[in-house]
Amino acid sequence: MLKLIKDAIVPLAIALIALLRDMTKLFWWSPFALIGVILLLSGLFGFLYWYRFTYRMEDDELRIESGVFIRKKRYISRHRIHSVNISANILHRLFSLVKLEVQTAGGGKEAEGMIPALSQLDAAAIQQFVKRKENIVLQENTEDAPMQEERNSYRLSFRRLLVAAATSGGTGVIFGFLFAITQQADEVVNINIYSFAYDWLSQQSLLLSIIFVIGSLALTWMVAMVGTILKYCFFDITKQGNELSIRRGLLEKREMTIPLHRIQALKIEENIFRQPFGLLAVSAEIAGGASDADKNSFSTVLFPLLKKSELASFLNELLPEFVVEPSFRKPPKRALLRYLFLPSLLTVLATGVLVYFFGGYGLLALLLVILTIIFGILSHRDAGVSWETDMLTMRYRELTRVTVHVNRKKVQAFYGSQHYFQSKKQLGTLKIAVASGGTMGSRFKVKHLEEKDTKDASDWYSFRS
Repeated sequence: MLKLIKDAIVPLAIALIALLRDMTKLFWWSPFALIGVILLLSGLFGFLYWYRFTYRMEDDELRIESGVFIRKKRYISRHRIHSVNISANILHRLFSLVKLEVQTAGGGKEAEGMIPALSQLDAAAIQQFVKRKENIVLQENTEDAPMQEERNSYRLSFRRLLVAAATSGGTGVIFGFLFAITQQADEVVNINIYSFAYDWLSQQSLLLSIIFVIGSLALTWMVAMVGTILKYCFFDITKQGNELSIRRGLLEKREMTIPLHRIQALKIEENIFRQPFGLLAVSAEIAGGASDADKNSFSTVLFPLLKKSELASFLNELLPEFVVEPSFRKPPKRALLRYLFLPSLLTVLATGVLVYFFGGYGLLALLLVILTIIFGILSHRDAGVSWETDMLTMRYRELTRVTVHVNRKKVQAFYGSQHYFQSKKQLGTLKIAVASGGTMGSRFKVKHLEEKDTKDASDWYSFRS
């Protein structure tokens, strides 16, 4: 019942504000009656959902049946289960419960099977039920060999956590959230917040306007810091046998397992705040869906913050197959114009529009033009592709510099493309796709390489080299 209320509280609050004036014209107690009806219906539906939800372990299957009006039956073979992930948010911890998610090879963003609330002992029993398959395989492979698994572990210190939070670059997500809220507020209170803010700032002095903008950015940055700290507090990754186990979270504690054979690609990300200090984050593309709580992508963070000098030892202990020394084939000098032309053209047009509408203030957008040119130069300098034996390495820059390592056997699609303007300069784009949740998977590309390099890479992938 509490989960239903939590999920519905934002739209209900907006609807209540919009209807409050009209409802109070009927009876003063109308809003309270509406709230009471909502609570009653939430309680009734929550009870029925709990009463009709069953699970059992039978005939090497985990069988989950749920639904009040429409019954859903999911029978998941133990041999198809790749991992069993456990999490506990504040509501779960109040009642000493956990949420359990079952991931399979064919799963997408959503877990193949999910039990929203059960005791920790019952969750452990399901984990043991799944692991019996792994123990049988292990016994068959080892026979009389000593049953001792090596354990390697990395833990994120509190100091590293603070640095990771300060350099996470999560302010963009906060701005997106604020934009969505202000759009809803415009409809509820019938006030254009952007026009109101612009009129207020235009009446203030330039110094006060600058202080207000800097203060707003600082507050947003601090909110993003708090979110990162709550997410990655107590982060710990352990390798035992053929699995990685990750634990993290302060308010919502999560525990997930990642079989090594499900890792399709390794990503090393250096954002603009971390790269000057030699810091990076390591994540993985996982087949069958994301194991992490972040549902915006299929990447699972393996470690939030490492020094560049520590990366080799981290991979040697946890993922030795991804330890490579790439020799990058980079875009030629004549490709620089391709990296600069389109982004610079768009920012120049945007600057012209801003100058037209805002006069002198619009000239501040010239800084954006300069930043776009710098970004284009960096994108050209950082891009490259390398292949050594069975490992392909691609590097490119979005706002973040991304390095991707993919084993040749994990590449689902490999193709080059060349549009008209690239053909004039003998350039091409290299693209690959790996299986990482959903039907589209995850895709990576490096633009404006030498035409010969894209052909050589295709020959390597197809064993023609």
